[in-house]
Amino acid sequence: MLHGVLKILRSAPIFRTLTGFSLAYRKTFRSFEEAQRTACRYIEAGHEHEDDVRIHAALSLRIRESDYPVFYHWARMSPSPSRVFDLGGNIGNLFYAYQNYMKFPEGMRWTIYDIPPIRAAGQLIANHRNESRILFVDSMEPAADCDLLLASGCLHYFEQPLHSLLGSLPKLPRNVIANRMPVSEGPGIVTVQDNKTYLVPCKIHNRSDFVKGMEGIGYRLVEFWPVHELALHVPLYPESSSRTYSGFYFSLD
Repeated sequence: MLHGVLKILRSAPIFRTLTGFSLAYRKTFRSFEEAQRTACRYIEAGHEHEDDVRIHAALSLRIRESDYPVFYHWARMSPSPSRVFDLGGNIGNLFYAYQNYMKFPEGMRWTIYDIPPIRAAGQLIANHRNESRILFVDSMEPAADCDLLLASGCLHYFEQPLHSLLGSLPKLPRNVIANRMPVSEGPGIVTVQDNKTYLVPCKIHNRSDFVKGMEGIGYRLVEFWPVHELALHVPLYPESSSRTYSGFYFSLD
Protein backbone atom coordinates (compact mmCIF):
# COMPACT_ATOMS: atom_id res chain seq x y z
CA MET A 1 0.00 0.00 0.00
CA LEU A 2 2.83 2.40 0.87
CA HIS A 3 4.39 1.84 -2.55
CA GLY A 4 1.08 2.74 -4.20
CA VAL A 5 0.78 5.96 -2.22
CA LEU A 6 4.34 6.95 -3.05
CA LYS A 7 3.74 6.24 -6.74
CA ILE A 8 0.73 8.57 -6.76
CA LEU A 9 2.63 11.29 -4.92
CA ARG A 10 5.64 11.00 -7.22
CA SER A 11 3.41 11.69 -10.23
CA ALA A 12 2.00 14.92 -8.76
CA PRO A 13 3.75 18.00 -10.26
CA ILE A 14 3.77 20.00 -7.02
CA PHE A 15 5.17 17.03 -5.09
CA ARG A 16 7.92 16.56 -7.68
CA THR A 17 8.84 20.24 -7.40
CA LEU A 18 9.00 20.18 -3.60
CA THR A 19 10.99 16.97 -3.41
CA GLY A 20 13.27 18.14 -6.20
CA PHE A 21 14.55 20.89 -3.93
CA SER A 22 14.60 18.90 -0.69
CA LEU A 23 16.18 15.69 -2.01
CA ALA A 24 18.88 17.43 -4.09
CA TYR A 25 20.67 14.58 -5.92
CA ARG A 26 19.05 11.81 -3.83
CA LYS A 27 16.43 10.98 -6.44
CA THR A 28 15.98 9.29 -9.81
CA PHE A 29 17.07 10.52 -13.25
CA ARG A 30 16.29 9.72 -16.85
CA SER A 31 19.94 9.05 -17.74
CA PHE A 32 23.49 9.01 -16.45
CA GLU A 33 24.08 12.29 -18.23
CA GLU A 34 21.25 13.98 -16.33
CA ALA A 35 22.44 12.45 -13.05
CA GLN A 36 25.98 13.68 -13.70
CA ARG A 37 24.81 17.23 -14.41
CA THR A 38 22.93 17.32 -11.13
CA ALA A 39 25.79 15.76 -9.14
CA CYS A 40 28.23 18.38 -10.49
CA ARG A 41 26.14 21.13 -8.92
CA TYR A 42 27.14 19.80 -5.52
CA ILE A 43 30.51 18.07 -5.98
CA GLU A 44 32.31 18.12 -9.32
CA ALA A 45 34.53 15.11 -8.61
CA GLY A 46 33.56 11.57 -9.60
CA HIS A 47 35.51 8.33 -9.86
CA GLU A 48 38.66 10.27 -10.70
CA HIS A 49 38.77 11.65 -7.13
CA GLU A 50 41.92 10.59 -5.26
CA ASP A 51 39.79 9.16 -2.45
CA ASP A 52 38.57 6.46 -4.84
CA VAL A 53 42.14 5.20 -5.19
CA ARG A 54 42.78 5.48 -1.44
CA ILE A 55 39.65 3.49 -0.62
CA HIS A 56 40.56 0.71 -3.02
CA ALA A 57 44.17 0.66 -1.86
CA ALA A 58 42.86 -0.03 1.64
CA LEU A 59 40.54 -2.72 0.27
CA SER A 60 43.52 -4.47 -1.32
CA LEU A 61 44.68 -5.42 2.17
CA ARG A 62 41.68 -7.55 3.09
CA ILE A 63 38.78 -9.57 1.79
CA ARG A 64 35.13 -9.19 2.68
CA GLU A 65 32.33 -11.63 3.49
CA SER A 66 31.01 -11.42 -0.06
CA ASP A 67 34.36 -12.56 -1.47
CA TYR A 68 33.94 -16.08 -0.06
CA PRO A 69 31.29 -17.15 -2.62
CA VAL A 70 33.76 -16.04 -5.32
CA PHE A 71 36.46 -18.24 -3.78
CA TYR A 72 34.02 -21.15 -3.59
CA HIS A 73 33.06 -21.05 -7.27
CA TRP A 74 36.57 -20.20 -8.43
CA ALA A 75 37.89 -23.35 -6.74
CA ARG A 76 35.39 -25.47 -8.69
CA MET A 77 36.16 -24.06 -12.12
CA SER A 78 38.02 -26.51 -14.31
CA PRO A 79 40.56 -25.62 -15.43
CA SER A 80 41.32 -23.00 -12.79
CA PRO A 81 41.21 -19.50 -14.33
CA SER A 82 44.62 -18.20 -15.32
CA ARG A 83 43.33 -15.33 -17.50
CA VAL A 84 41.06 -13.00 -15.55
CA PHE A 85 39.38 -9.87 -16.91
CA ASP A 86 38.57 -7.54 -14.02
CA LEU A 87 35.88 -5.15 -15.25
CA GLY A 88 35.99 -1.87 -13.36
CA GLY A 89 38.86 -3.38 -11.38
CA ASN A 90 40.22 -0.06 -10.13
CA ILE A 91 43.88 -0.32 -9.05
CA GLY A 92 43.82 -4.11 -8.86
CA ASN A 93 42.66 -4.35 -5.25
CA LEU A 94 40.96 -7.70 -5.85
CA PHE A 95 44.13 -9.18 -7.32
CA TYR A 96 46.19 -8.12 -4.31
CA ALA A 97 43.55 -9.19 -1.77
CA TYR A 98 42.87 -12.55 -3.45
CA GLN A 99 46.57 -13.23 -3.99
CA ASN A 100 47.04 -13.43 -0.23
CA TYR A 101 44.67 -16.41 -0.12
CA MET A 102 44.92 -18.08 -3.52
CA LYS A 103 48.65 -17.71 -4.33
CA PHE A 104 48.32 -17.03 -8.03
CA PRO A 105 50.93 -18.67 -10.29
CA GLU A 106 53.56 -16.70 -12.13
CA GLY A 107 51.68 -17.33 -15.37
CA MET A 108 48.53 -15.60 -14.12
CA ARG A 109 47.31 -12.76 -16.35
CA TRP A 110 44.99 -10.31 -14.59
CA THR A 111 43.63 -7.69 -17.00
CA ILE A 112 41.93 -4.58 -15.64
CA TYR A 113 39.62 -2.19 -17.47
CA ASP A 114 38.86 1.15 -15.80
CA ILE A 115 38.98 4.87 -16.46
CA PRO A 116 42.36 6.47 -17.39
CA PRO A 117 43.18 8.16 -14.02
CA ILE A 118 42.51 4.92 -12.16
CA ARG A 119 44.57 2.89 -14.64
CA ALA A 120 47.48 5.28 -14.25
CA ALA A 121 47.36 5.06 -10.47
CA GLY A 122 47.07 1.28 -10.63
CA GLN A 123 50.09 1.00 -12.93
CA LEU A 124 52.19 3.06 -10.51
CA ILE A 125 51.21 0.75 -7.67
CA ALA A 126 51.98 -2.34 -9.76
CA ASN A 127 55.38 -0.91 -10.70
CA HIS A 128 56.11 -0.12 -7.06
CA ARG A 129 55.22 -3.70 -6.06
CA ASN A 130 57.12 -5.14 -9.02
CA GLU A 131 53.93 -6.90 -10.08
CA SER A 132 53.99 -7.94 -13.74
CA ARG A 133 50.90 -10.15 -13.76
CA ILE A 134 48.53 -7.16 -13.88
CA LEU A 135 47.78 -5.46 -17.20
CA PHE A 136 45.69 -2.29 -17.54
CA VAL A 137 43.74 -1.85 -20.78
CA ASP A 138 41.50 0.81 -22.32
CA SER A 139 38.79 -1.42 -23.83
CA MET A 140 36.79 -4.57 -23.15
CA GLU A 141 38.22 -6.43 -26.15
CA PRO A 142 40.67 -8.55 -24.09
CA ALA A 143 37.69 -9.95 -22.17
CA ALA A 144 37.04 -12.24 -25.15
CA ASP A 145 40.25 -14.09 -24.37
CA CYS A 146 39.72 -14.69 -20.65
CA ASP A 147 38.70 -17.70 -18.55
CA LEU A 148 36.78 -15.58 -16.05
CA LEU A 149 35.22 -12.15 -16.24
CA LEU A 150 34.99 -10.67 -12.78
CA ALA A 151 32.79 -7.62 -12.21
CA SER A 152 32.86 -6.75 -8.54
CA GLY A 153 31.27 -3.58 -7.21
CA CYS A 154 31.21 -1.91 -10.61
CA LEU A 155 28.18 -2.89 -12.71
CA HIS A 156 25.93 -0.19 -11.26
CA TYR A 157 28.35 2.38 -12.69
CA PHE A 158 27.55 1.22 -16.22
CA GLU A 159 24.33 2.46 -17.77
CA GLN A 160 24.36 -0.54 -20.13
CA PRO A 161 23.53 -3.93 -18.63
CA LEU A 162 26.25 -6.55 -18.58
CA HIS A 163 24.79 -8.63 -21.41
CA SER A 164 24.99 -5.59 -23.71
CA LEU A 165 28.63 -4.97 -22.77
CA LEU A 166 29.48 -8.62 -23.43
CA GLY A 167 27.41 -8.76 -26.61
CA SER A 168 29.99 -6.67 -28.47
CA LEU A 169 32.73 -9.26 -27.91
CA PRO A 170 33.69 -11.76 -30.66
CA LYS A 171 33.79 -14.51 -28.02
CA LEU A 172 32.13 -14.77 -24.61
CA PRO A 173 34.08 -15.59 -21.44
CA ARG A 174 33.22 -19.07 -20.19
CA ASN A 175 32.67 -17.89 -16.60
CA VAL A 176 31.24 -14.61 -15.32
CA ILE A 177 31.00 -13.53 -11.70
CA ALA A 178 29.11 -10.34 -10.94
CA ASN A 179 29.58 -9.51 -7.27
CA ARG A 180 28.57 -6.67 -4.96
CA MET A 181 25.88 -5.48 -7.37
CA PRO A 182 22.81 -3.47 -6.27
CA VAL A 183 19.66 -4.99 -7.78
CA SER A 184 15.97 -4.85 -6.88
CA GLU A 185 12.69 -6.48 -7.74
CA GLY A 186 11.32 -3.12 -8.93
CA PRO A 187 11.96 -1.16 -12.13
CA GLY A 188 15.56 -0.25 -12.87
CA ILE A 189 16.42 3.32 -11.88
CA VAL A 190 19.29 5.78 -12.33
CA THR A 191 20.37 7.73 -9.28
CA VAL A 192 23.48 9.30 -7.71
CA GLN A 193 25.64 7.45 -5.22
CA ASP A 194 27.08 9.54 -2.42
CA ASN A 195 30.67 8.56 -1.60
CA LYS A 196 31.10 11.51 0.79
CA THR A 197 33.88 13.32 -1.06
CA TYR A 198 32.67 12.46 -4.56
CA LEU A 199 29.38 11.69 -6.31
CA VAL A 200 28.81 9.25 -9.15
CA PRO A 201 25.81 8.32 -11.32
CA CYS A 202 24.74 4.73 -10.92
CA LYS A 203 21.95 2.36 -11.87
CA ILE A 204 20.07 -0.14 -9.76
CA HIS A 205 19.14 -2.87 -12.23
CA ASN A 206 16.05 -5.06 -12.02
CA ARG A 207 17.14 -8.51 -10.87
CA SER A 208 15.01 -10.52 -13.33
CA ASP A 209 15.98 -8.34 -16.28
CA PHE A 210 19.66 -8.74 -15.40
CA VAL A 211 19.46 -12.54 -15.25
CA LYS A 212 17.28 -12.81 -18.38
CA GLY A 213 19.73 -10.61 -20.27
CA MET A 214 22.61 -12.94 -19.42
CA GLU A 215 20.53 -16.01 -20.26
CA GLY A 216 19.62 -14.40 -23.57
CA ILE A 217 23.25 -14.45 -24.73
CA GLY A 218 23.77 -18.05 -23.68
CA TYR A 219 24.69 -18.03 -19.99
CA ARG A 220 23.25 -20.25 -17.27
CA LEU A 221 22.81 -18.85 -13.77
CA VAL A 222 24.69 -21.25 -11.51
CA GLU A 223 24.09 -19.47 -8.20
CA PHE A 224 23.38 -16.11 -6.62
CA TRP A 225 23.97 -14.82 -3.09
CA PRO A 226 23.13 -11.81 -0.92
CA VAL A 227 25.79 -9.24 -0.06
CA HIS A 228 24.75 -8.03 3.37
CA GLU A 229 27.54 -5.51 3.89
CA LEU A 230 26.18 -3.12 1.24
CA ALA A 231 22.88 -1.40 0.47
CA LEU A 232 21.68 1.45 -1.75
CA HIS A 233 18.50 3.26 -0.74
CA VAL A 234 16.77 5.88 -2.88
CA PRO A 235 14.23 8.06 -1.03
CA LEU A 236 10.64 7.63 -2.27
CA TYR A 237 11.61 4.57 -4.34
CA PRO A 238 11.64 1.67 -1.86
CA GLU A 239 10.52 -0.81 -4.53
CA SER A 240 13.64 -0.06 -6.60
CA SER A 241 16.09 0.36 -3.73
CA SER A 242 18.64 -2.33 -3.03
CA ARG A 243 18.30 -3.47 0.58
CA THR A 244 21.30 -5.70 0.10
CA TYR A 245 23.63 -6.02 -2.85
CA SER A 246 23.87 -9.36 -4.67
CA GLY A 247 26.36 -11.67 -6.31
CA PHE A 248 25.84 -13.92 -9.36
CA TYR A 249 27.82 -16.69 -11.01
CA PHE A 250 27.08 -17.47 -14.67
CA SER A 251 28.56 -20.18 -16.89
CA LEU A 252 28.32 -21.01 -20.57
CA ASP A 253 28.23 -24.75 -19.70
